[in-house]
Amino acid sequence: MTTSRLISGLESRGILLSLADGEIRYRSPKGALTDTDRESLRSHRAGVVDYLTARNAAKALRGAASRPGPLTPSVAQEMWRAFAGGLREGSPVALNIPMVGRFRHDAPSVTAAIRQVIARYDALRVRFQAEGDTLLAFLNPAESFVVEQEDLRNLGADGANEAAAKGVQDFCARVNLIEGQWLTGAKVFALPGGETLAALSSAHMIADAGTRNILLDEIHDILDHGQARAMSGAPYNDYSLAEREFLASPQGAQLIAHWRNWYHDQPLMNAPSDGAPLLWGNGIRMVRNFTIPSRVLDKVHALADEWKVTPFLIYLTIFSIAMARWSGMEDFPIRVLGDKRTSLELSNMVGLMFCADAVEIHAPAGADFETVMRGILAGYDAALALRIPSLHFWAPHCVRPGIEAPDYANRIPAVFNYYSMGTARERAEKKAGPDTTASMPWPPQVVSLPPQDWPRRSSPLFLHVMDMGHQAVLSLHFYLGVVSPADQDSFTAMLFAVFAETVPA
Repeated sequence: MTTSRLISGLESRGILLSLADGEIRYRSPKGALTDTDRESLRSHRAGVVDYLTARNAAKALRGAASRPGPLTPSVAQEMWRAFAGGLREGSPVALNIPMVGRFRHDAPSVTAAIRQVIARYDALRVRFQAEGDTLLAFLNPAESFVVEQEDLRNLGADGANEAAAKGVQDFCARVNLIEGQWLTGAKVFALPGGETLAALSSAHMIADAGTRNILLDEIHDILDHGQARAMSGAPYNDYSLAEREFLASPQGAQLIAHWRNWYHDQPLMNAPSDGAPLLWGNGIRMVRNFTIPSRVLDKVHALADEWKVTPFLIYLTIFSIAMARWSGMEDFPIRVLGDKRTSLELSNMVGLMFCADAVEIHAPAGADFETVMRGILAGYDAALALRIPSLHFWAPHCVRPGIEAPDYANRIPAVFNYYSMGTARERAEKKAGPDTTASMPWPPQVVSLPPQDWPRRSSPLFLHVMDMGHQAVLSLHFYLGVVSPADQDSFTAMLFAVFAETVPA
């Protein structure tokens, strides 16, 4: 049994552990701690002390107060540049955060609202310049931001909508270079009837999916109410300076050391057909896309409600069970993408706030779905309690460039990414409209994209789940260097088989 599972099991029974002067202390209901528990704590003492020390450090990180200071790239931005920058930046696709909205306001009004949002956030106006191995940050003046314009009012409703949709797609596919002058761009399309389609596109270096929702809500608020209504938190730079300072502190070193040791102890998964080790690498990535229609999505949400969990946990458990059966391993790690906006003060933080948590998966072959799910939830909660601000492409200890070699072997076999796509306004509008997925088949039709040559290191398995409320769009990625076509087929089939067991059509 791992230390985290031991502690999670005890705390689920109300036995709360803490450290006092390096000694393990506990509080519990009378008689809850058994002789067997005491023996387990004694035999795992070193691991328990390390775990509790790291948990205290992670708590201090969450409580670190933002502090003003010079404009500085965040540690996350340094990691992103190491991952996504270089000579082939933007290949095979631009790693942007597209933000597209339709507004019942004319193009000049929407343009003015966009300019107001750009002026409001330094995080959107930052630019970067490398001097040797050092990345520097500078601030563009708000008045120099250009909002591109295209007038489609003479095309008629259908023609304008079609042209605008194509124009938005092309605009958001442009590369916003990490060391370019502007990492955010905007374009508005004037439509018949006084409406406007607007697109903002920011390099992932400075934005994430949470940023998208915050900005679109603010543009709507400015247009409808004259100003943004949501509370504005501390500037992203102030937050990232506090994070950087903590990681350089003794407590930061404790947290990093814990994850170094954790990573060292992880097992290596092998592909089932040829035994290839599932290590990350550069090369060909294969992508398979499919859609979950509304009628099936509703069953997932109903199941989550019944078990009082989130749809995220249902999908993560399906993915984990499929991996366990496919590989023949019951215990393995997964990287789960997350969001650092975990408090009211951070809820409207604009910037690169996504991160990844390393989660221990325990999926015994004979266990039922709910049992596995509850265990995964405990493992996920443990990872959150010890969260370290790393990104999905690094081994867990690489929380900033220079700690280990950039090509340090990453043997975590998979990454899982679930996010509830869209603002509350968008999701409500989609849900209230006609069901456009009624004719979609289930099991779904899988669309395989042509092979993509990725210069960036890729995980062997990567599942994206974009839950839009009325449908979910899933994208399953394989690194061809270690997952053969036969193993890609068998994993896809296994994923659908576990899905069918969990949510019958």
